[in-house]
Amino acid sequence: MEVVVALSILAVTFVVLLGLRNRDILQHLEARSITQATLLAQKKISEVEMGDFPSLGVVAGDFPEPDDQFNWTQTVTPTPFDFARQVDIVVAWREGERQESILLTTFVLDEKS
Repeated sequence: MEVVVALSILAVTFVVLLGLRNRDILQHLEARSITQATLLAQKKISEVEMGDFPSLGVVAGDFPEPDDQFNWTQTVTPTPFDFARQVDIVVAWREGERQESILLTTFVLDEKS
């Protein structure tokens, strides 16, 4: 009888450990996607900062291979100061059935003003 109880406890423990392992794998994949999306958003912000003073409006696109599962949207809005613009970069991707996204914001100054 003691052996049956011990085996039952052992079986339940293995089931719990396997469940935790599967959850760990999913969290690792999600963290990888968030990290990649953040790096891509930082790259887009660098492109904006290195370019000309951005025009107001919304521009969107897809990243090339190998990051083609990600897309981006750049929104440039005015600030109370004519020489500054707010730039929002949203990088989005699908995580199973869910649409995930990250948002990075920066301010760009017109060097000519």
